[in-house]
Amino acid sequence: MRALFGPRVRKGGVSRVPSGSPGAYLLRAEPGFVKTVSAAQILAKRHLPLQSAKAVVERLLENQDVTIEIPEIEDPDLFESELEDLGVSAVRRDVITDRSAIPSPARLRFAKD
Repeated sequence: MRALFGPRVRKGGVSRVPSGSPGAYLLRAEPGFVKTVSAAQILAKRHLPLQSAKAVVERLLENQDVTIEIPEIEDPDLFESELEDLGVSAVRRDVITDRSAIPSPARLRFAKD
């Protein structure tokens, strides 16, 4: 049966940016935010683990502000505009320098409204 269909093709996850600098952001969903998959893909594209990106988007859907460190941002203006197009405001923060204070592996801190 396998010969009939040929070899199995696996499509990789999200294509990632080749390089960039870390950046910390406060993310806040605007009213009417619904493009959850696209938002998670934008985060994963910047080397955030997909599970962490999903957790961020879930918090945004619950109207919670999320402070997060993105591992690789090639162009901060592009990153911010991509999220803005989906209804998520991204405000730059200082990069977190004390890595021992960051919970592993997600490196997330959630803020309640």
